[in-house]
Amino acid sequence: MARGAAGAATRSTQRVGPGVDARAPRWGRATTLAILASLIILAVQTGFTAIRMREAPGVSPSVLFTPMVFAAILAVLLVVQGLRADGAAKALADSEERFRLAVEAARCGIWEWDLISGELFMSDITGVMMGWGGGGIAPTQQVLERVAPEHRDRVRQALAAAATHGAFDVSFRVSRPEGGAVWIDARGQALGDRSAGRFTRLVGVALDVTEERIAQVRAQAAEVRLQGAIESVPEGFVLWDRQGRLVLCNQNFRRFFGLEPRILKPGASRQSVERLMRLAFRQEAPAALGEEGREVELSDGRWITIAERRTADGGFVVTCVDVTALKQQEEARRLNEEQLQRAVVNLERSREEAAELAQKYAAEKVRAESANRAKSEFLANMSHELRTPLNAINGFSEMMVAEMYGPLGDPHYASYVQDILNSGQHLLALINDVLDMSKIEAGKLNLRFEPLRVDDLAEDTLRLIKNRAETAGLNVVVDVPELPEVEGDYRALKQVLLNLLSNAVKFTPRGGQITLAAEGRRDSLGERVKVSVKDTGIGIAAHDLTRLAKPFEQIESQQSKTQQGTGLGLALSKSLIEMHGGVLEIESQPGMGTTVSFSLPVRQGRLFEDDRRVAAA
Repeated sequence: MARGAAGAATRSTQRVGPGVDARAPRWGRATTLAILASLIILAVQTGFTAIRMREAPGVSPSVLFTPMVFAAILAVLLVVQGLRADGAAKALADSEERFRLAVEAARCGIWEWDLISGELFMSDITGVMMGWGGGGIAPTQQVLERVAPEHRDRVRQALAAAATHGAFDVSFRVSRPEGGAVWIDARGQALGDRSAGRFTRLVGVALDVTEERIAQVRAQAAEVRLQGAIESVPEGFVLWDRQGRLVLCNQNFRRFFGLEPRILKPGASRQSVERLMRLAFRQEAPAALGEEGREVELSDGRWITIAERRTADGGFVVTCVDVTALKQQEEARRLNEEQLQRAVVNLERSREEAAELAQKYAAEKVRAESANRAKSEFLANMSHELRTPLNAINGFSEMMVAEMYGPLGDPHYASYVQDILNSGQHLLALINDVLDMSKIEAGKLNLRFEPLRVDDLAEDTLRLIKNRAETAGLNVVVDVPELPEVEGDYRALKQVLLNLLSNAVKFTPRGGQITLAAEGRRDSLGERVKVSVKDTGIGIAAHDLTRLAKPFEQIESQQSKTQQGTGLGLALSKSLIEMHGGVLEIESQPGMGTTVSFSLPVRQGRLFEDDRRVAAA
């Protein structure tokens, strides 16, 4: 746009407001002055004519001066009317100036659009909004070039509609040359009558609504963030306005009650929505004293708490929280309390029964102790009474077998004496085992712990069993390396090893093999020594292994029935090993043989120290 044109338009708008014809008062004053001058000239000419005709006969002077009087009166009236017209024009100009200043002070621009010439008359504020820096006149094409490309069609359509209907209202964005953009709301009305069915001039105002647009965008972004935050919470959320109309809700609220999105549109009635919500209720519990919400069980078995709060503008916020887990915990706690109460009742009953049993136990204990004392006395007496004749029998039969005082005569006597000796020794060993088992059960068997060598123990034991093994046709293999000394009772461990080797000899058929092995190892219990006796005998079934190592237990088979034994050997051995802090284990398969092993700690610890203190005392 040319700056001269802009300046001219600026000066024009400063003198008058848009749409006002400023030439009307100027033409009125000129006409008045012209008429007044004509009257003065007429009055002067009339005066000169009256002077010339005053000397003419028959002419009255009043006739000549009458037009002059009328002309003077008319001139005075014209002067008064002109002064009034000037005052009215000045008042109109002042009013227009005040209107323009008031509008521009409100940052509201004024414009006038000539649809015939395609020119836009702008005030200073309008020109600044459009990016020209001041008011003036601009062609329509230049104005549209200032409008953002995506809004130009909108402005053209608004101009076409205003030319037809007379109302102009459009919002558009103007890009500034120096950068940035301004949002403008332009509103106007057609001026004058239609020409050929169309309006030719528009007059209106332009408002800078950039801040409002920015605030609107920010409000929309805040609303989106708020909606996102509401959707992210696990609770159901719904907001009602003061008239009971729906403002917004989240997906969880719809899912809780199975409501369709078309029902939960903004503006929906609260009564209609809550009526549909209740269709999903199975039962509703009233709010507890001091609590804001009420609990509801849904038809799918879930429990929710519905809480309602009033907002500052008189609306309501309703939240729905899934408390199914809490309900389940409460139910579990209730059941636990009932079980606990039943347990307390049972405990009370059990305590009464225990008190009664304690009384019975005390009585039985007294009887058991009495019986145990009687058994101990009996065993003591029997051991003395049996051992004395057995020692004589064994001694004399041993002398007779050796034929110390000469031959016995018939060979059958030698066989009979040998049977007597074997039976006496067996009976004596049985009595000793019964006495040892009795002492272990009574806790009266004292062990004497001392350092011993495993190879010495194995050698002494094998010396006792060697002849029996050779007689049975068995091969004995010894694998006992040099190991650390073990703290234990020599006699007890020798008895254990002798029992294991005796069983191996007893239940291994001729031509079999017995292996005596020992090894050192370290495990979580510390340093230990493991001794094992392995044979290639008849073996033991898996279901019979659980019965072994119990007093008087024997494996009932055809083979075992032909062998002597009381079933005390393994039981006594197991008890003696456990008194050493060790473990006895049995592994066997029928027809493959049996391995019996025991492991002992190298050091007895406090058990050995306590035994030494007892021995010293």
